[in-house]
Amino acid sequence: MFLQPAALAQSEKAYFVAAEEVKESQSESVTPVAEDKNPAVHAMIMKTDVWNSHLSQVPSYLPEAQFQFASETLQLSDVIASLYRSFPVIEQARLQAGVTAGQAVSAWGAYDTKIEGYTLNQPLGFYETYRHGLGAARQTWWGGYLGAGYRIGRGNFEPWYKERETNDGGEFKLSLNQPLLQGRAIDAQRVEVFQANLRRMAVTPEVQANILLYSLEAAEAYWYWQSVGAILKAQYRLLGLADVRRKQLEELLAAEQGKQIDLILNDQLIADRRGKVIETEQKLWQAAAKLSLYLRDEAGQPLIPPVAWLPAEFSAILELPLGTYEEDVANALSRRPELQLIDLEIQQNRWTSQLAHNQLLPNLDFTIQGSQDTGAPASSLRDKSQFELEAGVVGNVPIQRRKARGKIQETNSKIAQLEQKRRYQQDKISIELQNAHTALLTTAQGIQQAREALLSSREALKGYRFEFELGQRELLSLNLIEPKVTEYEIKLIEQEQQWYAALARKQAALGLDPLEQALSLESIKPR
Repeated sequence: MFLQPAALAQSEKAYFVAAEEVKESQSESVTPVAEDKNPAVHAMIMKTDVWNSHLSQVPSYLPEAQFQFASETLQLSDVIASLYRSFPVIEQARLQAGVTAGQAVSAWGAYDTKIEGYTLNQPLGFYETYRHGLGAARQTWWGGYLGAGYRIGRGNFEPWYKERETNDGGEFKLSLNQPLLQGRAIDAQRVEVFQANLRRMAVTPEVQANILLYSLEAAEAYWYWQSVGAILKAQYRLLGLADVRRKQLEELLAAEQGKQIDLILNDQLIADRRGKVIETEQKLWQAAAKLSLYLRDEAGQPLIPPVAWLPAEFSAILELPLGTYEEDVANALSRRPELQLIDLEIQQNRWTSQLAHNQLLPNLDFTIQGSQDTGAPASSLRDKSQFELEAGVVGNVPIQRRKARGKIQETNSKIAQLEQKRRYQQDKISIELQNAHTALLTTAQGIQQAREALLSSREALKGYRFEFELGQRELLSLNLIEPKVTEYEIKLIEQEQQWYAALARKQAALGLDPLEQALSLESIKPR
């Protein structure tokens, strides 16, 4: 069973019911250890419950950013909105609209009306001639060519160039050339117009594809940054516990009520925990730097999020309504822009193939032109005073027609390649859905197990602390059990981060709007 896309990330019902508060249990009587316990040590150690407090805060070692969001902490919707607004790759895809619009205008340039003119003069020599002409012509949508013009020829023309001579008022002429076979149903100019429109149509799915791809990367970077920040806070709490105990042990030693070995062991813990804190600080810096690729200010500059922007904790894990696999695949295939891009590319090649099939036909054109001279006759024969009409057909055909046959073979092969590419993309979308769904289920189970382990470890810690108060446990036992609680807390954080990353992959596989999905998460209360 798969998730219903419309309800994805919108349910407010918690995926797991929060665990009940651990009740204080009565500890059984345990035989005290042989070593004598100093009551002052226990009173000093137990007087401050550092474990559940925030005495040790994560230092804001990252640079402060002069930027404000709707909430005090950085939300995923802030990152996605920033990506929509000023991410360079997405902006590059948007600017492609201008490129394709220019290509479309250029394609229509084949149908521009052209003004033609000439003036040819021969003032020296036995034959002195002066010829001038002006006309307009344009290609028609159905492959033809329409022209109209006026010319005048004056002077003493050569007998073999008498057609250049006109009556005193000049000659008006109208002509039309229309393909009958090749170039009538389709021609290169129309194919270019159609393909230019297809390229314009491809801009929107191209932008959507980039938004899905980089929003997924941004979501994964955001959840990783939040998880590393939460881990760092947990480690700082553990380190703060050791720091507080060191001061307490120093006071006990000064009062000659403590042991030097306890202080030494505590210092070892501080060094070990501080090393882990430094390592996690480096990871947090790297995570923040990676997140800044997608989080940008109003000027489009990368914005490194400071620690103060870290959310307090993850939102509650949702119990998402399940749908059928077939429904999810059908919805994904109808939404995913990658398939739309392939379909548009296939259509472009089909236009090329259609043109190549048309070019197998012979060139057979119908031509007609009429002309009329005006004004006084140029000669006594009055041979230019009558209206003249000329009509006929002209044609040719390559015998082998290899250019057209080769283009047909090329485009058919390209179409077959693209169909295989589309099939692979469909299979890939199906696998992405399956993997994301499986990851959601397995990480949800991992969260449940990690949460149970964390609750058990905290309950065990309470028992150890109670026995320590009774003198039945040494400080060493507490120092061993407390890191286990932090370890289980970190495991829970990592599982939650993986769940939200799987949710982002699921949303991307379904082709859902990343910003809409991110905004829906803000309505979910923290766990």
